[in-house]
Amino acid sequence: MNQVKTISHPLRTIFLRFDESKTAPGFETEALGHYHEIHDRLYEIRQRINGRRKLIAPFVMQVEAVADLLEHAKLKFDHLEMMIPENPEKETVRTQLKTLMADIDAVLDGFVPALSDAATDFFDYDDYSYAHDQWMMDTAFPLFDRISAQYESCSVDLVSFDRDLNDFKTVLAFVKKQEGRYLDAMNGLIETYSDLNYEIDLFFSKVADFDDNLVQYGRT
Repeated sequence: MNQVKTISHPLRTIFLRFDESKTAPGFETEALGHYHEIHDRLYEIRQRINGRRKLIAPFVMQVEAVADLLEHAKLKFDHLEMMIPENPEKETVRTQLKTLMADIDAVLDGFVPALSDAATDFFDYDDYSYAHDQWMMDTAFPLFDRISAQYESCSVDLVSFDRDLNDFKTVLAFVKKQEGRYLDAMNGLIETYSDLNYEIDLFFSKVADFDDNLVQYGRT
């Protein structure tokens, strides 16, 4: 007698049909245990990706805010360089430049530690993802293939197992797309921030060479 078993899982609902007149061989029990585990692992990956992707947009906005401040500061510095000593507005422009440079440091101090943590987690993700992929290819899928090869001795119905496995692979492909978006977005964020940070260092050094009193509230 065949019975359909429904297994609720946060990743997706599993539907498998079993022949209750058959006793599951050991390899089938092991394979189905890994089938549940592969759902657990992929759900964990999806949750990790989704959580990390939510952090990226605020970081991008903060990097853009610093870039805007830097461009404003450059304009003020260009103006200051051209001003004659007797210009009555010179001290005002100096103060405005100091304030912009202090603002740059303040905004950076507000998000760079968190960005550094996110970058470390991102670099660790490669090993984490690779280990999962290897486990799938070397451990889980070979066990699933054994069910297909020895289906006559299994209690799980091969047609239902193949259909459910294909459904899982559809979800896997979707998560892999999400993973790709996460990797691309973080790579872009890290590259943009690194370029901006280099540009800030050059600008602060240039200002210090002009008048090191201007960087008393900024970098030295």
